[in-house]
Amino acid sequence: MTTQDRPATSAEIRDIVGPLDDAVLVEIIETGASASEVLEAFTWLSADDQVATETGRGPRGAVLRVYEILQREEPQADER
Repeated sequence: MTTQDRPATSAEIRDIVGPLDDAVLVEIIETGASASEVLEAFTWLSADDQVATETGRGPRGAVLRVYEILQREEPQADER
């Protein structure tokens, strides 16, 4: 099993995303996403809407699940 195939560890997730609440970290681990999928989800979250326009697609599968978890944790405009 290669690094890309196995689920990401908590250390890998924190290296990619930064500090996370333990409950959120567990949620991400439970998706079974690999480190590369977590990175892709984080990239989608950090990118502007132009990425979807240029690629013609959005996140899918484990990437989408991680993206949705991370998006839920993003501060809303009125919280900033």
